[in-house]
Amino acid sequence: MTHPQLTPDGDFTALAAYAHEHLLRLSPPPARPHPAARELESDVREWAAGAGLCAQGGQCALERRRIGHLVAWCMPHAPLAVARLTTHYLAWVFHFDDTVAEHPGQLDAHLTWDLPSLLHSGRTHPDTPSCVHLTSLAAVRAEITNTDGGQEVLAQLADGLRRYLDGCASEAPWRTSGQPPALDAYLRRRTHTSGGHPLYLHCLAPGMPPPGEPLPTCLTALAELAFLLGGLANDLLGHAAEHRQGDPVNAVTVLAHEYGLALPDAYRATVVLHAAHKHRFDSDQARLRADPALTSAQRHLAAAIGGWAEGSAAAIEPYFQHLLATRP
Repeated sequence: MTHPQLTPDGDFTALAAYAHEHLLRLSPPPARPHPAARELESDVREWAAGAGLCAQGGQCALERRRIGHLVAWCMPHAPLAVARLTTHYLAWVFHFDDTVAEHPGQLDAHLTWDLPSLLHSGRTHPDTPSCVHLTSLAAVRAEITNTDGGQEVLAQLADGLRRYLDGCASEAPWRTSGQPPALDAYLRRRTHTSGGHPLYLHCLAPGMPPPGEPLPTCLTALAELAFLLGGLANDLLGHAAEHRQGDPVNAVTVLAHEYGLALPDAYRATVVLHAAHKHRFDSDQARLRADPALTSAQRHLAAAIGGWAEGSAAAIEPYFQHLLATRP
């Protein structure tokens, strides 16, 4: 693998290419996606437009993230209805992430509206204003509750959403001050701010643990490790844009600050960090898939979590090509 050298004006394209090469070599995508991959991509774009999520840069984010493409690789064997539902919820999470999560003022307002409670119970405070994130989340919730087992999975999703929002809130002071966090604090938050909790919609598929059934800690830990892997991959590819914006909340920036590293060395350190977590994930997942103490449904979920981590690699190529096409 070629190690990039930083040019005087900052060759972020070379650094991103280095990260891109690492991610593809470490996590080659599965053999084939969901048979309805194209349908999922066109459907989620149509749904997002109808839900009002194409404003405020939402259309650009849809094109960059290719959510239907991503879910098709992460859930290749899921029923089409479950995969479609996951694309809708992910579209909501990613739109929120792009338009609200990194803007402290907007985030504070949204936090007062208790979005996890809306997702869980469907109720909002009578004084809550009309907002696209409220109406579109309510629309996703209605789809979930109209699915077999959907009512039971809402508590788990709402808990994941609360952890995501808490993580976003904890990052706000770092952005306001421009000061990168310590590495351990950053990684704790990044596990949840990656927005990976829609993975639990896998439980709506046949053969999975019943929706709402408490999962053993070993399975939730595996899922959280998958979330972290996705977050670190996103950090590697998204660092250039965040650096230009002066955003200190990125693994590359955190490692550069904590260890006094030049930018190319911080990229290499982030690659090593990602690889170490990926090897740990592979080992843990293999052990759980063979663990006789787990039920067959729980082992099935462990395999699906592995598919989620592997499928996320399929998002790397379109993300990288979009980065090249839109770089300054």
